[in-house]
Amino acid sequence: MINWFSPHELLTYNCLYNFIIGDRGGGKSFGTLEFCVRQFLKHGREFIYLRRYKTELEDSLPTLFDALKQAGKFPEHELTVKGNTLYCDGKTMGYAVALSTSMKRKSVNYSKVWYIIFEEFMVDGVTSRYLGPGTNEVSIFENFYETVARLRNNVRVFFIANAFSMVNIYFVHYGIRLKPPFKTYNKIGEIMVCIWQDQTYREAKKATRFYSIVKGSEFAEHAYENKFFMDSDHFIKKRDKESEFHFAITYMGKTYGIWVNWNTGVYYVSNKHGGLTAYNNIAMSLDDNRPNNINIRRVRNMPFMQAFRKAVDENNVFYDNLETYAMLKEVVYLMKTIT
Repeated sequence: MINWFSPHELLTYNCLYNFIIGDRGGGKSFGTLEFCVRQFLKHGREFIYLRRYKTELEDSLPTLFDALKQAGKFPEHELTVKGNTLYCDGKTMGYAVALSTSMKRKSVNYSKVWYIIFEEFMVDGVTSRYLGPGTNEVSIFENFYETVARLRNNVRVFFIANAFSMVNIYFVHYGIRLKPPFKTYNKIGEIMVCIWQDQTYREAKKATRFYSIVKGSEFAEHAYENKFFMDSDHFIKKRDKESEFHFAITYMGKTYGIWVNWNTGVYYVSNKHGGLTAYNNIAMSLDDNRPNNINIRRVRNMPFMQAFRKAVDENNVFYDNLETYAMLKEVVYLMKTIT
């Protein structure tokens, strides 16, 4: 019998932020949504269904409750969505919000909201991106959370994602660093990280005809073994002794040094940097602007920046760890999109 995900045990740790990462299709979204509906029916507690972009929200809302209905859940109740409001038997049960436009909803009364479901909080870097350019997504989320919770200490967040990477902007911001083998429940202060994996579900997936096609591939390791497929160490390398500090990049409050070996043309990105001035420290977002740095818009087309982007495209840039690698991938994307 498959052990589908349920947030009940996770909530016994009494954390405000609850990150739920695991097998694709393992019931993370289903179990969390079912829990929130039951909380409304039993206690009148409302919830927010949160997506990153308005388009993602609009695509998901028409079928939001379909899986619950198909599984025979709540047959005696009518679950519907009208506009951005979620209803149960005609009564307001919750709200649908896009993080990208959440700052426009500060006047909304969320005093009855107890839970926030942030669906697909982690991006794969190909089909989805974090909010940007020129923004700090974590700060936007924190502002939205404060709008919802105000002075209350009972608003729980469920951050849900498939196993893309243990290095993402939320984990970096909150200093979350977990290494395999992973425990199911990992409590860090007011934060819980649940690495959900159920062997019975994996075996059921491996019995499918599709698995016989993808067996042994990177996709199979991600979809069937819960491997964080973006956490590759191919470009992790310590900078050589002949490399010199070239310039720095500040992103989400952290400064990274860009070093280069002029003889080989190889670039290295490191947590360490040389002397900073107002001309060699580049701020990647408005939140990163300081009197002692310069915004990316001023220098993005200068030769030294073009040379760095070319080195990235030619796989000639190395990083001191996975965290640096993950964050600089976002930086390079911003470099290419900011106008």
